[in-house]
Amino acid sequence: MIASSKLYLGMLLLLFGFYNPLIAQDDKLDALTFEETIIQEEKIPYFGVGGGFMVSVFSPNVDDINSQLSSNGMDNLSAPITMTGALGVATIGIIPNTRINIVNLGGSSSVSEKSFTINNDNYNRKVSYSLAYTGFGIDYAIQLARSLNILPGISGGWGNLSVETAQYKIGSTVSNGTIGGSLTDPNIYAKRIENNYVLLQPGIALEFAPPILGNDKPRVVSLRLHAGYTLSFMGEWKENGISVITNQPDTFTASGLGIQAGIMIGLFN
Repeated sequence: MIASSKLYLGMLLLLFGFYNPLIAQDDKLDALTFEETIIQEEKIPYFGVGGGFMVSVFSPNVDDINSQLSSNGMDNLSAPITMTGALGVATIGIIPNTRINIVNLGGSSSVSEKSFTINNDNYNRKVSYSLAYTGFGIDYAIQLARSLNILPGISGGWGNLSVETAQYKIGSTVSNGTIGGSLTDPNIYAKRIENNYVLLQPGIALEFAPPILGNDKPRVVSLRLHAGYTLSFMGEWKENGISVITNQPDTFTASGLGIQAGIMIGLFN
C-alpha cells in the first residue's frame, strides 16, 4: 500500500514537471509578434520601337489671312486643317520608360475659285494655304494598365508655311514652251508668300497596344491619340522666294492646337 502511494505521487510530480515548461513555452509564443511581408510585383519598363501613319487636325490662326482675302473679294479659308504624315518611335535603353520620336506632317486648305472681271476679261483666281513640319521629340511613358500608357513629352523642329494665289484668264490658250510660260504672258499670274520657322510643341499621348496575336504574344500594333500645342517662331517672310515682306501681322503664324491619331507597327509592351 505504501509502495502504491509512492508510485502515484511520483507520477503526479512527473506530469507536473512536464506541464510547467509547456505553460512557459505558451507564454513565450503569445509574446512573439509576426510581421506580414508585402511582396511587390515589379513593373516591366516601357518598351516601344516602330512607326506608322498619322492624321492630325490642326487649328492655326487664319484671321489675318481671311481679312486680306475678304478685302480682295475671296472666300475665307476654313480651319482646322487636316495634316497627314508619319511617326517613328524608339525606346532609350539607358533611361527607363523614355523614348525618342520623329514626326513629319503636312497639309493644306484651299479657297474655291472665284471669278473676276478685269478690263472686260474674265479671270478665275484660287488661293491655297499649305503647312508642313518635321519634329524630333522625347516622351516619358506612364503605365495606366497593361499595354495602356500615357506619354507626356515635348518636341522641337522646323516647318514651312505658305499662301499661294494663282490666276488665269478664262478661255485663254497658254503656251508653256518654257517652264512657267512666258514672262510677258498677261494670262498667267502666280504669287506665293512663305515663311520658314522653328517650333516647340509640348503635348501628351495616350497609346494602347492590343493583344491581336494573343495575351502571351508580343504586341506588334499600337494605337495612338495625341494632343499638343505648337509654338512657332517665325522667320523672314518672302514673296516668290525672292522679295522680303516686312508688313505681315505678328499673329500670322503657324501656332495652334493639334489633335493627332494614328496606328504604329513594331514591338511594344
